[in-house]
Amino acid sequence: MKPEYEPKTVEEKLGYLVEECGEVLAAVGKTQRWGLDSVNPELPPEEQEENRTWVLRELRDLTRAIRYVREALRDA
Repeated sequence: MKPEYEPKTVEEKLGYLVEECGEVLAAVGKTQRWGLDSVNPELPPEEQEENRTWVLRELRDLTRAIRYVREALRDA
């Protein structure tokens, strides 16, 4: 994430957490329906990735969002 996009306030960090939770839900939902090795055929070939890679990427982003919120709440 580019530094200028990092959430700064507690509200921004909570919003980022909500956004990332939704993205994990979307990735896992599509994966359950189509399988771990499937790709989204509607994306251009250079943007396609296996669902397992998508889920892992979204989980990494969610982990970062959780860290931001934990730090913000601890410091508040």
